[in-house]
Amino acid sequence: MAVQFIIADQDQNNHIGLKWAIEAMDTHYQVQSFVATSGELQEILRHPFPHILILEIDLFDDEKFSDLTRALQHFSGKLIVFVNDENFKTIQRTVELQANGVIRKPVDTEDLKKCIEYVMQNEGRKHTSYQDAIHMSESEQLSRQLLSLETQLEQEFSMLMFRPRNRDPIALFQYLQELESLHNFEYTLTMMDDCVVVVIHQHSTRTYNVPSECLNQWQHKEENPLVVAYFVSTGKSTYRQAYLACRQAFSNTYFSGAGKVLIANRVSNSNAIDFPYLTHLEKKRLLDFLQYTDDGGFLEWVKNWLYECESSYRGIIYTRNRSTSVIESLYHELDHSIDKEEETMQRLSTLLRRVHYADHAEEVLDILQTGFSLMLELQESEKSTVSVEIVKTAMNYMKSQYDNPYLTLRDVALVVDRNPSYLGQLFVQHEGGTFRQVLRDMRLIAAMKKLSMTRQSVKHLAFDVGYRDPNYFSRQFKDKTGLSPRAYRDEYKEVRP
Repeated sequence: MAVQFIIADQDQNNHIGLKWAIEAMDTHYQVQSFVATSGELQEILRHPFPHILILEIDLFDDEKFSDLTRALQHFSGKLIVFVNDENFKTIQRTVELQANGVIRKPVDTEDLKKCIEYVMQNEGRKHTSYQDAIHMSESEQLSRQLLSLETQLEQEFSMLMFRPRNRDPIALFQYLQELESLHNFEYTLTMMDDCVVVVIHQHSTRTYNVPSECLNQWQHKEENPLVVAYFVSTGKSTYRQAYLACRQAFSNTYFSGAGKVLIANRVSNSNAIDFPYLTHLEKKRLLDFLQYTDDGGFLEWVKNWLYECESSYRGIIYTRNRSTSVIESLYHELDHSIDKEEETMQRLSTLLRRVHYADHAEEVLDILQTGFSLMLELQESEKSTVSVEIVKTAMNYMKSQYDNPYLTLRDVALVVDRNPSYLGQLFVQHEGGTFRQVLRDMRLIAAMKKLSMTRQSVKHLAFDVGYRDPNYFSRQFKDKTGLSPRAYRDEYKEVRP
């Protein structure tokens, strides 16, 4: 018996190629017809259904998407969806349509074959029932609660956040939908831009083994390992709080978290992050490239290590992992200085997905160039008011501590919660000098006031304004004013009655 296909794709140039690829897979496969518009597809669905419908998700715009949902309500065949990208909106649409399989465009023939084999081995789509509609609305409601800052109820639940290394959540979502370990619980599943979130609607010791069971049954442990953050609420947390805790657990574990369960309730706020494919010196060089907007130097550095990898016969997996470390390391350096929005996170996730699928040096080079440009763009778009506030806070602290001879840039950076190198750049940008120069001027201005207003000895005065060596103080004072401390006092001392 022939298996009938209908292909609904805007790109008519793909039709013949898809027909050839599908019918070459099996003698029983037959492409019945093609449609290129939403109206044509709705007309087709009024007639006896095909066995498999292959649908480009963007065929229906926002206004007509509800028409598609209604047209598919009684479709009992199998649905494969083509997606052009994996933004959150596309993912939501895919979930609502209850697709059996998802393929990214441009379509790879091998991926198409695997997807068709997969959906043929599983049950067809079920008619959308009232209970299905409730489940879909719960999924959508959950995703809104995770991203919303609105007031939410504290409740008992367990949250599992799964993230694959390639940041592509679609295959992971399908895997979790079919996982028997979750079927013993009442749960809601929703897909974010780079991960899948599962909320089990109860707090029970029975959920403690679920994360490990989910990891153990994942079939792509070597090439695309999972990491799962696990949060348990005993009634004192909201979904939003749990979501942020899981995100925090992920933030420092890009590589070392692979194949592990991270307990999100016990996440530390450490700034340490694992970049095992970069040396300490390389991380410092990356920071220099970023701070001095040295895109030429960055490009040359990347070319050199790509050549070294090729010369030493390093595998593509090593190159991908090292490239990922470069992007994550650059991004991490911006954590304390740049406000990153959801759109930025999506762009970063897209870059990391591209790295995972890169198979030659030229492609890796292009991805890293794009990544570096993104980081520079973030730096350029940083609001000047934020920088001004940082420097203002730093200056106020220095004015209260300038007499401390052991005051360092790192001490001030800790107060304003910024990277010392970044804070040093802000001093140059807003104060016209380095941290040492700004601190020196602050101390010398205080010394000038004391010299003109008191009879304190130069030696004791030097100690009072933060110098450990009176002779060094005298030399700096003369370099700054052109006068020795004593001469300055004689010329500028206040007349006392």
